Amino acid sequence: MFIKSISSPIGSFDAIYNDVGLVELSFIGQSQSKHSKDDNLQKSVDLFFSNRGLQSLPTMDLQGTDFQLSVWNALCSIPRGTTSSYKAIAEQIGSPKAYRAVGTACKLNPIPLFVPCHRAVKQDQSIGQFALGTENKKYLLSMEAK
Repeated sequence: MFIKSISSPIGSFDAIYNDVGLVELSFIGQSQSKHSKDDNLQKSVDLFFSNRGLQSLPTMDLQGTDFQLSVWNALCSIPRGTTSSYKAIAEQIGSPKAYRAVGTACKLNPIPLFVPCHRAVKQDQSIGQFALGTENKKYLLSMEAK
């Protein structure tokens, strides 16, 4: 494993890699990382926040249960600028009553931004929780809606 850093308008992240690819984006907030910068991933993050979107995702090595992986894959299918409810995601992955477990999988998402858990909202379209903070979720949804 090795760690590089990236910055974004919502704060800094430590990007944790293994031999396969990106394993985790660890949010460190407004403080600065002590690791060297990852220029390639930084370009992807800059594109993400420029609202031009990404042409392709960085190579990722998502690690989780089969259920978590199915949720994270479903999150990646939500188009930029739109949202989907936890319930709709549960139905999409074939577990229609597991909408709370979908929320838990979102909370445990190791690669926020590239696995866009901020696009998952409650059935009534209220914002719900976000591991990086609800203000950051509001910011990301607002940015993508433009």
